[in-house]
Amino acid sequence: MRRELDQARKIVVKLGTYILTLDDGAMAADRLRSLVGQCARLIEAGKSIILVSSGAVGLGRSVLGIPDARTTTDKQACAAVGQSLLMHEYRRLFARHDLVTAQLLVTAEDFSDRRRYLTLRDTFEKLLSYGAVPIVNENDSVSAAELEEDARTRSFGDNDLLSAIVAAKLGADLLLILTNVDGVYDSNPNDNAGARRIERLDDFETVRKLGLDGASSGGRGGIASKIEAARLASFGGVRTIIASGLGPNAVTDCEGTLIESRLKLSGRKRWIGLSSGYGGVVRVNAGAAEALVRKNASLLPSGVVGVDGEFRANEVISVETADGREIARGIAYFSSDDVRRIQGCHSRAIAERLGDTARQEVIHRDHLVVFVEASP
Repeated sequence: MRRELDQARKIVVKLGTYILTLDDGAMAADRLRSLVGQCARLIEAGKSIILVSSGAVGLGRSVLGIPDARTTTDKQACAAVGQSLLMHEYRRLFARHDLVTAQLLVTAEDFSDRRRYLTLRDTFEKLLSYGAVPIVNENDSVSAAELEEDARTRSFGDNDLLSAIVAAKLGADLLLILTNVDGVYDSNPNDNAGARRIERLDDFETVRKLGLDGASSGGRGGIASKIEAARLASFGGVRTIIASGLGPNAVTDCEGTLIESRLKLSGRKRWIGLSSGYGGVVRVNAGAAEALVRKNASLLPSGVVGVDGEFRANEVISVETADGREIARGIAYFSSDDVRRIQGCHSRAIAERLGDTARQEVIHRDHLVVFVEASP
């Protein structure tokens, strides 16, 4: 996979908690020094590098002597301590290569609000033009949502998804997710000695059926989270490599599983489809799901069978099947209350309930991004 690395000009490198910390939570200083040196060599070769770094909560927990930070407040305190220590080490190590680092602590709304997203994007580009190394993390110390597990909040959920959104929205060529496993396997290698690594992946439905679930004990993301991150990045035209960060040349060799990119979305649709947070969820029946996926149709009220959460008109919302699988995101014409009033309705009933000027679509196809491809 060195070929993909050589061809890439802008690379997002995600470093997981297991890579940056030891078993006792202390910083893995030798490993981090090696990883920084490899990134520096890529920058010297003319590439732009953006780091998405985990490890702040675990490092803070070690320093504070907290064996298990269970509450959100505990995690926020650990993040506040660990983040400064982590950045100090990055700054010191990159300075050895005459490189300047920049810290960007973000929340999901920095990406889901389009005006804030455009400002953030310009900041990234300016930093890269100056030759600085942007180092990104969720703003865990002040945003409780970033530490909670529910995907239906305005949060990333974990740094895997954050790295995918950064890569896609900043037009990266490659996302390199470094973790404690050397790729995606067709079954859990801890349970099955015959498990085989998948070298190249472009069929997410097949992987979904493998049931590769579970989170790591040190971080919030497991292999399923990394696959989901790769799927989102692929819709932004970004290739992803999931590889081990434990080896001596983890960045420059990056041997693991390569996930191919899909058709690249336009700038506005990239913002819609890769919005890191969304206001709520509409659930659709099988007929509506098929129309969205296979026929490039708009979402009509007649296909809606349920609404979760609260959202305003013109917010990005998620579209899911009745069994909870996300198939699309789009900008809703109606608030959640109005969608509940018209769900299951046909045209005449919509006018009766919301007035003659009401739109006929919950989401128009021009403002909809479908994640599941039509079957051949």
